[in-house]
Amino acid sequence: MNNNIVKITIPIEEFYQVINSAKVLSAQQIANNDTITIFDKQSYDEVASNLKDVNDAIKTIEIARKNVTSPMDAFKKNLMDVERDAVKDLKDYIDEAKTKMLEYSSELERKKAESEAKLKAEAEAAMNNPMTAMADALGSFTDKLFATSVSTDHTKNIRTTTKARITGEVDWIKVLSVQFAHNNLNPDDLIKGLPKAMTALGVDAIAGIEIYEEKTQIIR
Repeated sequence: MNNNIVKITIPIEEFYQVINSAKVLSAQQIANNDTITIFDKQSYDEVASNLKDVNDAIKTIEIARKNVTSPMDAFKKNLMDVERDAVKDLKDYIDEAKTKMLEYSSELERKKAESEAKLKAEAEAAMNNPMTAMADALGSFTDKLFATSVSTDHTKNIRTTTKARITGEVDWIKVLSVQFAHNNLNPDDLIKGLPKAMTALGVDAIAGIEIYEEKTQIIR
């Protein structure tokens, strides 16, 4: 017997019972057949009543769906917790290994740059020496430089990424203009919640921004 087999009870029949219930079917009939026309208080109240019935049907279906999916969601969360615990040490090892490999590569680059600078100084000194032929000096420098350059070939799979970080007072206006120009920012995201922030800070107006009221019908 396999102890790793897990059985989950999913009340799918209840979900379809709700889908086909009188409440939902009535709401579907309203949505498909009712012509929304408001011309007086009575017609307004009728539409409001129909709106509530249709919205209640939506909520009923949503609750039934959650009853079906909640066991799967709970099981998935449990599996993800087990996965997180199982891979934690593995990921820690990978992170440490990457750090050590990058440190080693950086040290090789430092030594390489140091050696090249030393060789360049030696070559310049040799060329300035009247006793040394220029061809011999250049040949010696080239041979040594080649030997130095190939010493870092065994470090591979290193990706260099250019990033930005804050080091002092930032010209945020310029940052935003660059980000906007490159389509890295969505203007709608920046103005979300702006009216509330302006009110809290006592800002009456901002150039290019219109503060307006939008009415939304509430279902009660």
